[in-house]
Amino acid sequence: MKTKLYFNWSSGKDSALALYKLMKSDQYDVDLLFTSVGKETQRVSMHGLREELLIQQASSIGIPLDIMHLPKSPNMDVYNQMMEEKVQQLIHKGYQHTAFGDIFLEDLKNTENNN
Repeated sequence: MKTKLYFNWSSGKDSALALYKLMKSDQYDVDLLFTSVGKETQRVSMHGLREELLIQQASSIGIPLDIMHLPKSPNMDVYNQMMEEKVQQLIHKGYQHTAFGDIFLEDLKNTENNN
């Protein structure tokens, strides 16, 4: 049985490569993409991609997209609270696993190595 997970989609090349590998794997069932977008800018927080193109990406990939709209210049407390609420919603929907494709973020690498 495949492990169900949602994918933290940044819309960039590293994210695309990681998603591709997960989708080709016999171990994982990626059935949701999750992305944060600036409410005011309507752009992906990580790469600045316009929201309309983000939606087209997800449609082309064929996986539903869940967008969390961030307020203008949220501080870390606001961001963390919003993420906690979103993760709790996803857990309530049955998700116990997630994946990232942002390979150059040292804090993500360090978290992975410590688990």
